[in-house]
Amino acid sequence: MQRVLYIASFIFLASMASSCQVADLVFHTGAWSGFIFVAALSAVIIWILIRVMGKRRKNDWTKR
Repeated sequence: MQRVLYIASFIFLASMASSCQVADLVFHTGAWSGFIFVAALSAVIIWILIRVMGKRRKNDWTKR
């Protein structure tokens, strides 16, 4: 009986939410996850470039 009450209350609360509110929440979540992904990808690319450029400077034959 307790489980049925939980399911019924969830369905009731979900039906009370406006579809525009749900869509807004989904799009904001997607925007933030996209921002975090782009920031992390940029950081990794910059880190790789720094590593490659550092090794290239160490092995540069013109500096010897």
